[in-house]
Amino acid sequence: MNEEKKRIVDNFGRVHNYLRISLTDRCTLRCFYCMPEDGIELMEKESIMSLEEIIELSRTFRDLG
Repeated sequence: MNEEKKRIVDNFGRVHNYLRISLTDRCTLRCFYCMPEDGIELMEKESIMSLEEIIELSRTFRDLG
């Protein structure tokens, strides 16, 4: 029996088939979608997810398809 592929669909009906995880708020690329022209307030290191938390989150999204 083939298991139906799981899909993540947002409230606008868009299917999400990729995951982008920003590992730091100190990126210097200044992409318009995550770094506004006037900058952002940087987070304290203690507030940023650990490597283990990022891996767990990634596996959860992988398992969701």
